[in-house]
Amino acid sequence: MERSLIIEIDRTYEIDTFQVTVEKQLGHFAEIDYFRVYIQPLSKPGLLRVGSTESGLQRERELREVLGKHQMLSPLLAIATEEAIALSSDSSLSDREKEISPQESEILDARVEALENAGKENPLETAPEPLEEDSATSSEFLEEEYYEPVAIASQSSGDRLFFLSPLPPEKETLTTWLKEEQSREQSLLLASQVCQFFRVLSQKGYCLISLFTEFVQMQKPIRFFDLVGVYPTGEVLKTGLMTDYCPPEIASDRPVDEQMSTYIVGLLLYQAIHHRLPIDRLNPDIDKIPRIHQILKIALNPIADDRFYLSQLLSLLVETRQALRSRQIRWQVASQSTVGLSEHRLHNEDSYGIRQQPANHSPSWIIAAVADGMGGMAEGEVASQLAIQTVLETPLPLDLTKPQPCQDWVVDLVEKANQAVSDRVKDGGTTLSLAFAVERNLYLAHVGDSRIFLIRNNTICQLSEDHSMVAMLLASGEISYEESLDHPDSNLLLKSLGAKPRLSTGYVQNLSRFGEDFSIFLEDGDILLLCSDGVWGLVSPTDLAKIFTHSSDLQQAIDETITQVLNKGADDNATLIALKCFGEIKQF
Repeated sequence: MERSLIIEIDRTYEIDTFQVTVEKQLGHFAEIDYFRVYIQPLSKPGLLRVGSTESGLQRERELREVLGKHQMLSPLLAIATEEAIALSSDSSLSDREKEISPQESEILDARVEALENAGKENPLETAPEPLEEDSATSSEFLEEEYYEPVAIASQSSGDRLFFLSPLPPEKETLTTWLKEEQSREQSLLLASQVCQFFRVLSQKGYCLISLFTEFVQMQKPIRFFDLVGVYPTGEVLKTGLMTDYCPPEIASDRPVDEQMSTYIVGLLLYQAIHHRLPIDRLNPDIDKIPRIHQILKIALNPIADDRFYLSQLLSLLVETRQALRSRQIRWQVASQSTVGLSEHRLHNEDSYGIRQQPANHSPSWIIAAVADGMGGMAEGEVASQLAIQTVLETPLPLDLTKPQPCQDWVVDLVEKANQAVSDRVKDGGTTLSLAFAVERNLYLAHVGDSRIFLIRNNTICQLSEDHSMVAMLLASGEISYEESLDHPDSNLLLKSLGAKPRLSTGYVQNLSRFGEDFSIFLEDGDILLLCSDGVWGLVSPTDLAKIFTHSSDLQQAIDETITQVLNKGADDNATLIALKCFGEIKQF
């Protein structure tokens, strides 16, 4: 007697040691049904795929046996046949818990641990950081249609395959990633990793000729959850396939080959660069970006024999990305300092300085510093000048390629500046805030209440910490932010240079809270602001961000800021430096 298993929404099925509740049918493709399920006892959403032993699931099963535990292939939680699937007596969505034995629990824990640990080593290098998971929404995979319950009819027992795996969160999928703005470097990294995985498949005798980006997760490294679009090299398809990511010759009788996979890599790179898929697949409109233009032109050639082989394409992608990363970094620089309008401040006790590697030299570097002196009889002016002079005249570290020497050097700079002020200034002192950038790596050393800001994507972030009484009271919760704005002790510093000949360990602030290498990686368009309290005390960080993001000219933004300071009274000296980072596009 013929037996049928009906896959219904809101029903619970037992697959291996898991209870799987079907929540939604995601789609149907090439005789395979895709379901979003909820898995107990993992308490996580999952992906259930059901197909015959003649479908792509069988090809994927064979390929997984060949690949083993490859780090870019998401492991399966369970594989079962129809005869091994049971309908649970409890199909309620509100009660999905299942009692399992201690032995089953140990096996399950080991399987989950292996699943979570698999693929932590990146075959190329770090992939884009994953986005936060939004569990409140679910992905609309494949066709956006309503599907009736699916009857899985079998002519003989066990001729259907059931693949159970985790389901990548929607916001971590390649689909979502491709909708967002990506740099050329990140776009090339994606294409490189996909190309590398496809080359591995090709070396094993398989080629991927169709892809669903909804089932690719952007993590370290990227991971593929669905490989039903894989076919043995040389096979001629009996039926055509139609997806967004497949080569145009897929409907012909051309045998499957790796140049079909090359086309898919080209499509992904095209979409990442152009923010859409090509409208005309036979004659795609490609942006005139040197080298990337040629790569896309050849990878997307409608004549398959004229495309790259995967090994050729991978070499070009990696080489092009490395060239972008090593392109010459340039800095736009602007600055201004004013004594202000106070009748009690006739001398400018602020000092500043900027020093940088001449253009076309490698590696590129720049250092900028602001010092706000304090003390009567011009002692503050002398103290700040000594600090800046030390910064500008101290030789650079011998090794600029490693983070630790660079970080040690900027801290040593501050200690040298402190020694100089302590030796020569009896009744004065100074703050000192300095930023040192080598290529795209930013290092910081800071003492006092001058500030260093970073403006990125219209958002401003204070990198330095105020070493003041007001900052301490605010951090401890003793005063509110509003109270801190006009607090009577706003001029009391807890740290400065010159008070003692030697600084204690940890006295100088660095970027340790931002990463283990004490640095921040700079992006094109980043703006660094270094300013004394005469600026940030009158112009808020929000207003600074508006001024510098709305002005295309850095010096004009500086002048506008100082004008605001003067219009608000300028009861203190005011100094502002702005540094804008951008990479010179390398011509190939």
